[in-house]
Amino acid sequence: MLNTLFSKLMTTRVAVMLGLGGLALAGVASGQANRPDATLDELVIEVQALRAEMNQAAAASIRAQLLVGRLQMEDQRISGVIRELESVQADLAASAQTRADAAARLKALEENALGATNDVREDAEKQLAAGKAAAQQVDRRLQSLKRRESVLAKELQEDQTRWQDINARLENFEHSIQPAR
Repeated sequence: MLNTLFSKLMTTRVAVMLGLGGLALAGVASGQANRPDATLDELVIEVQALRAEMNQAAAASIRAQLLVGRLQMEDQRISGVIRELESVQADLAASAQTRADAAARLKALEENALGATNDVREDAEKQLAAGKAAAQQVDRRLQSLKRRESVLAKELQEDQTRWQDINARLENFEHSIQPAR
């Protein structure tokens, strides 16, 4: 009887142990079953973060390309204005020389007209009038060139200021993306 009682007690203990072991296994199994779901959620979050970073990088790349393009366009505009300004300044120098030559010629014509006799004086006065008209035309050309030079100098200053602003924006953009590297 003692044997039977002992045997029942052992069977009950084994049954309880098996039950507890089964519960432990069930808990571990359910924990492992939840674990892949958590890992899948983490992967989804990571993929979403990578997508966001790729979108930010693409937007940054586009922004950088636009700023570089604007900088290049402004650089080309500045080069064109500089070429035109140099051309106007060369024309201005040539016109100033032409005006100086015309002034010397007018002075000589006036001296000839003053010292000329009546029959030669009429011809000298016609030459003097033609010389004065030519000098006035050169003066108008000089004034026009000076106005154009002033306009171009102002345009060059504005373009250089715009170029500096774009360059500063590009440098700020560069500094803003450096920590991300």
